[in-house]
Amino acid sequence: MDKRKILVVEDEVYLVELYTEILQKAGYQVSSAYTGDEGIKLAEQEKFDLILLDLMLPSGTINGTYFLHLVKTDTEKYHNPLVVVLTNLTSEVIVKDIFSQKADGFLMKTELTPEQIVKEVANYLNKS
Repeated sequence: MDKRKILVVEDEVYLVELYTEILQKAGYQVSSAYTGDEGIKLAEQEKFDLILLDLMLPSGTINGTYFLHLVKTDTEKYHNPLVVVLTNLTSEVIVKDIFSQKADGFLMKTELTPEQIVKEVANYLNKS
């Protein structure tokens, strides 16, 4: 069993529950946050191997883009996890921005089944 730790930062309760369940079944330890503010506190307190980050976080002071910026610019404080952005935004400008801020990956929520999410997470973790 892979006991690597994953943080899911997503505001949609259904998706948090789904991702948590499928990733736990795959053997990962999963924590979740519904806002960027909650997520950044968790990322500070615990060492995660990978963070699945929704870009569109409507509540709180930290949106997905700012969360990515914080985690990737202060690697000591946030323990340098892989950050894979989960979104439905497909604008080329947004995708370029995500990678310019050193995101480790980009997944389209609407195009992936739960099984594919698990497979993608495993692929990212195996590359690291």
